[in-house]
Formats: sequence, C-alpha cells, structure tokens
Amino acid sequence: MSRVALYQALTAGMPGRVAEQCVQVQAMYPVDTNSVLQPESDFLELYAAAKKYAGAFQQQIDDFGALVGFPAQSRPGNVKSLDRIVEKYQGTDRVLPLDMLAGKVVVPNLQGLYRVAARVGEAFEVVAYRDRVLRPQKSGYRDLHFIVNILGHYAELKAMHTFFDQVDAYENRLYGIRRSLELRAQPVNLSGPDVYPVLASVEPLMLNTLEDTSRELFGKTWRMVLGREAGDGPQVRYYLLGGVPVKLEEHPGEGVSLVAFDPLRGGFVADARYYSAIKREDRESVVQITAEEFGRQVELLQSRS
Repeated sequence: MSRVALYQALTAGMPGRVAEQCVQVQAMYPVDTNSVLQPESDFLELYAAAKKYAGAFQQQIDDFGALVGFPAQSRPGNVKSLDRIVEKYQGTDRVLPLDMLAGKVVVPNLQGLYRVAARVGEAFEVVAYRDRVLRPQKSGYRDLHFIVNILGHYAELKAMHTFFDQVDAYENRLYGIRRSLELRAQPVNLSGPDVYPVLASVEPLMLNTLEDTSRELFGKTWRMVLGREAGDGPQVRYYLLGGVPVKLEEHPGEGVSLVAFDPLRGGFVADARYYSAIKREDRESVVQITAEEFGRQVELLQSRS
C-alpha cells in the first residue's frame, strides 16, 4: 500500500479504515478518467450509439444496484439532452462527452462507498477511475468517478455519498445560472490586442458569487460527511427570537428539529421559518439562551395566555 497515498487520504480527513480502502480501490483502477476519450469520433454516430445502448446500460445499472444493495439509477431520459451537449459545444472544448449515458449509485457512508467502488469491475468493464472524494473538483464536489465500456460506447458511472447526491440536486440550479452567464461570454476573434466586453454590468459579480457559494456549499457538505463518520451527535441550542422562545436541534446529516412557544399561534409550534429567522437574524432580535431560561420564558408566556 502506498504510504504517500495513505497519507493523502488521512490528511483529507478520512477515518483510518476508509483511507486504506481509498488506496486499495485506486490500485484496482489505475487509469485516470481525465486521460480517456470516446472511441467514436463522430458526434452523430456517438449520439446514435448512446440511444442504441441506453437500454443495456440501464439494465446493468439496475443489476449493479441489486448486487451492492444500494439505490442505483441512470440519468432521467437515459441519454444526455441535445441542448446540454450543444451548450457545451459552444465553448472552446470540443471533446466528445463521456457522459452521454450516465448513472449513479448512492451510498450513505464512506466505507460503503469504497466497497461499492471495489465491486464496479464485477458488473462493468472499467475503462478509467478517478477518486474525486480524495481529490475533489474545484467546486468542492466529491464522488468516485468511473468511465465504463458499454459495447464499445463509453459511459459515466458515479458512486456518490447520500449527502452529496442531495446537495447536488440544489447546487445544479446554481450551476445552471453560471452556465447561462458563461455562454453569453463566448470567444470572439479579434484583429488586434484591444479588449472586448464579455460580461456586462453585474454579471461578473453574479458569476464569482455563485462560484463561491458552490464551493462553500460543497465544503460544508464534506464536513457534514466527516461529522457523520465521526458519530457526531445533535447540537441543541435555545434562543429567544423576539419574544418567542425556541429550542433548536441540529442533527449532522439528519436535518433540523425545533419547537417554539408562540402564544399568537396557539402555543407550541414547529415551523422552518423560525430556523431561517435565527440564522439570518434580519427580522427579529435573536439571543441565545440557556435551557433553564427557555423553560422560564415558556412558563411566563403560558401564564399570560
């Protein structure tokens, strides 16, 4: 086992056993996904092949999910939409996509994630692999990324942690806005060195802020994954929101629970808007209090109702 690779995995925050799995899986699939291209060089032929083999790929995805015992699915609609393909082709990167067909397996913990990765070769002909949990994308997004051979057509398979899968569904909306801004800023052939406007007014601000937001979002997701692995328990806090006492429990990876006593709304209530108000602190004054003070405030309000 490579000591350097093991050190990198441990430095990334992985528990010891998971770090060992990380190194072992990397040794199983030594070819990097960034080093491979589609065997087919013609776009139309590639698209036709994707349509042709979509059913076979879907069956392999279903079978693999049954084999490993975790949810597995292919992309909705099976084949990548022509709009998305053309959108990418408008830029300078004219490499034919490896994800015309794409699927994912979603796993709730890191040990399970690497166990699933170790078994991909049992169900697919693995062409290449990249550990993007250990070496995340610039956005901070993490998964285990495979390119597999489906009857001569290369397809994408991702093994994802549940948290990243859930967050990615939201972040994809931010990505869509970024893409729309970037597509307005297409290269222009110029006859000289003079600059040419590519982003107008507030667009640079929007683009940079959205990128920062995505990095922060995925960074917090990774910390949540590590918190789950470490067995972190719920964090319980008490607040006085305006005149309303609130008990808030944050469960790493499980969500948020709360109860508030609001006499104007009939007594004890649970409402996500209390959580938002506490986090934003822009509507009511927010003061963190003790459990004893929470109880005292509830009794005081009950006595007045």
